[in-house]
Amino acid sequence: MNRIILGRTGLEVSVLGLGAGGDSRLGSGRIAEAESLRLVRAAVERGVNFIDTAEAYGTEGLIGKALREVPRDSVVLSTKKTTRLEAPLRPEDVVSSLHGSLERLGTDHVDIYHLHGVLPDQYADLRERIVPVLLRLREQGKIRFLGITEAFAADPTHATLEQALRDDVWDVVMVGFNLLNQSARARVFPLTRAKDIGTLIMFAVRRALSRPDRLRGVGALRGARRRERGRRVTRPAR
Repeated sequence: MNRIILGRTGLEVSVLGLGAGGDSRLGSGRIAEAESLRLVRAAVERGVNFIDTAEAYGTEGLIGKALREVPRDSVVLSTKKTTRLEAPLRPEDVVSSLHGSLERLGTDHVDIYHLHGVLPDQYADLRERIVPVLLRLREQGKIRFLGITEAFAADPTHATLEQALRDDVWDVVMVGFNLLNQSARARVFPLTRAKDIGTLIMFAVRRALSRPDRLRGVGALRGARRRERGRRVTRPAR
């Protein structure tokens, strides 16, 4: 398995990671626990050392169980705290959630801890109230690097990450990027490269290809982006 350095984190990670969420998440009815445990162990044995989960996925315990006999420094663990809640996320919620994640994963630290699914209109508030908590947890050694993930289905133009990348607190971002929507090439990747921020890809293959309604929506987005590029190209010089 080829490996790459994940931006300024310096972490050497497999170019293919193992995600524990999504429609066919590990331990779900589609992939039973015993089979999921074998899958995680087989991936590690074949060189996959980056494993991504989240409190909301309900798979941290399974990941921890699968990795019980695996040396901790041989894997890079990424997990997340959901931000799209009925009530505003409180600092104490983040602390208790992280401690729960550590217990379920069977470790004393996570390599990357993300604020998960941040909507554009949430970002400023989370940056002000929650990021200081994450920085304290990092100082305590419970988090190595800070990450943020966008809510790609609701934010296909990456408005959240465009805000986040103006700040210098994020070591890793998770961005939607696939055959149908490659807008991150212009809106996200130049910024992550400029700051050497580690970039994780999500939604590489998802439901749009099998759902005509979603596919039409994506097609409309692509058409709008082409028209926008056309206006920029044909705009007269001033």
